[in-house]
Amino acid sequence: MRDQAECLRNLVRQRESEGLHKSPLKEIKIYTVASGKGGVGKTNVVVNTAIALQKKGYRVMILDADLGLANVDVVLGIYPKVTLRDVMFDGKKLRDAVVRGPGGIRIIPGGSGMLEMTKLNSNSQKALMNQFSEIDDIDILLIDTGAGISMNQLSFITFAQEVILVTTPEPTAITDVYSVMKIISELKIDRKIKLIVNKASSDKMGKLTYAKLKKTAKSFLNIELEYLGYVADDSRVGNSVMKQVPFIINYPTCLASQCIDNIAEGITGFSAKGAKITTMSEVYNRLVKIFG
Repeated sequence: MRDQAECLRNLVRQRESEGLHKSPLKEIKIYTVASGKGGVGKTNVVVNTAIALQKKGYRVMILDADLGLANVDVVLGIYPKVTLRDVMFDGKKLRDAVVRGPGGIRIIPGGSGMLEMTKLNSNSQKALMNQFSEIDDIDILLIDTGAGISMNQLSFITFAQEVILVTTPEPTAITDVYSVMKIISELKIDRKIKLIVNKASSDKMGKLTYAKLKKTAKSFLNIELEYLGYVADDSRVGNSVMKQVPFIINYPTCLASQCIDNIAEGITGFSAKGAKITTMSEVYNRLVKIFG
């Protein structure tokens, strides 16, 4: 664990040094979305937020990086025939693995494939990087990680430019998401951290949950937590999950959809810190380094 932590610290330092290079190309904004525990609705928030951003004119891609239980496709009712692993080892094309979702969003089903990236020889890695470079029309990349605290999840946090944590007002969820922030602090990962409070009974409840975490994070971790918004505990969200249709499409005017739209507005006020990434081939290079 100590060796892995030191490896992560080295990645953080590398990201910061890379950020000194200014590129004239348009930046790809990368967010890692994480939670302290399962069941808080993180993937549902990611999918609906992606659609809201796409509606605002951004070209959005989701990288399903839950290496144990990838389920973005399940939430959307999409069952990909090709995964990243098929691209790496079975000669499939990356463009065949990219799934089109509602509203025009795109999804790369990752799963165990990302863990196996480093098993490729240099020629195969170069060929895969070339396939990534063909995806040249992305403005925002949302990385949906697994729940809990793992080295893989933390690696994706170092990879992103900003981190979005998802919790609910439940005490156990708050405790678990604080644990994620504590590890981020201990590893000295200098990233903006924003909070979404899901399944909140009201805006007041969302802000109250945020205020508790903000005060604790500042006092004990020296982390400035920012509030991205709340998602209402709306029965239509559950109905949409059962139908495998995002609620922002199924019920575009419901309170939960309005909340998601506000969150998307907050995300577009992005100010990058650290490494500037302008092409999907750079994204691929960094993914390889995460698991290298």
